[in-house]
Amino acid sequence: MMEYALRLDTAVTKRLGWILERLQADQSLLERLESIPITGYRTLDANGPRKGPCNPRWMIQENLPGKKFA
Repeated sequence: MMEYALRLDTAVTKRLGWILERLQADQSLLERLESIPITGYRTLDANGPRKGPCNPRWMIQENLPGKKFA
């Protein structure tokens, strides 16, 4: 899955890193995904609103469905 994600869009690799971190994946996998450069935050749910907290490690805006945003 990791090799496939690396061939896709950069945002996909950051989303995968965010997910794998929550699944407590091996740190070496996370570091590899984290090292991929990206400019600007991407939403976790690509079709969701641009609301929610930003995760600076993954450059992901956590716009999870059903979550209340301030």
